[in-house]
Amino acid sequence: MTSWDLAYYLMRANYDRVESPYCEVPAPVRGHGKATHLHDHCVVDIKDEGDGVRVFWKTSKGEEGNMLADVLIGADGPSSTVRKLLCPEVKRVYAGYCALRGTVPEHEASEDVREAFCERFTFFHGPGVQILTYLIPGRNGTVEPGERFINFVYYTNFPEGSPELDEIMTDKDGNRRRITMPPGMTDPKAWEKQKAIARERLPPQFAEVVCGTKKPFVQCVTDVISPDHEFMGGKVVLIGDSLAGFRPHTVASTSQAAFDAMIYADYVSGKVTREEWKKQTMGYARYIQRKGIEMGERSQHQRLPLEELIHDRDVASTPREQEVYPEWATAIR
Repeated sequence: MTSWDLAYYLMRANYDRVESPYCEVPAPVRGHGKATHLHDHCVVDIKDEGDGVRVFWKTSKGEEGNMLADVLIGADGPSSTVRKLLCPEVKRVYAGYCALRGTVPEHEASEDVREAFCERFTFFHGPGVQILTYLIPGRNGTVEPGERFINFVYYTNFPEGSPELDEIMTDKDGNRRRITMPPGMTDPKAWEKQKAIARERLPPQFAEVVCGTKKPFVQCVTDVISPDHEFMGGKVVLIGDSLAGFRPHTVASTSQAAFDAMIYADYVSGKVTREEWKKQTMGYARYIQRKGIEMGERSQHQRLPLEELIHDRDVASTPREQEVYPEWATAIR
């Protein structure tokens, strides 16, 4: 498994030649053009101008500007600003449970924890609970044994509007976060309560990593999907999470983003037809998004035999190219 920081710096090294301890910057490739990353530029409006689309932006310092583009690709996540401007009626909806997350350095874990979690993907299911662990690269992307991180994702139910949800999503400064509690911002008192609950209901190896993380963070699990992925006659395109936010049980969000980008490149270069591009992109988005909802409901809100939960995990591991999308998923509207 990789980590978000390693993936980020690998992409920046290849995209706009950012240097970091994570990797070397590759040599330029002739014909790839130049990429420019503009930090702190928030899109505030989009206007169709016939031959192109004009994008208006604003910075946190109040600076404003705009640029004309041939195509605007919205790849700005499940809370996509681009999608909100195009489809204001589409809302990101809380699913009734959260993912508590964190890491523990491999060398700080007990022998029992390392034996249970190293070199394997480990799951535990209980009523209203699912937790999994796996190894990710350590500091600066190292994969040296002992220097890696043990990463956990701990799904637990927090009913919408409940005091428990408000407590875990209110940061140490008293601010109520809507969807994500960043690392290091969790209220220590709220986290102490979660540690006590973990010790009561999780196997000791899982409880150790939950209690051992120094910078936990929390993500509300949500559902969102756009009715389409192209707008303004194809001059605006949504890909990845901005098109459909999958529940994390599907382990497919990164795959969706990569697939959407690759098949769009194939469409632009004439390798696939517009119809095929739309069917494949929307079929993947609709089918996996619904599958994620079903998996989450079964995991968090139903009492099922372990064999069925294992089956769900196996189904989630089906390679994309082996998926058969039902007709409702690929219908072009």
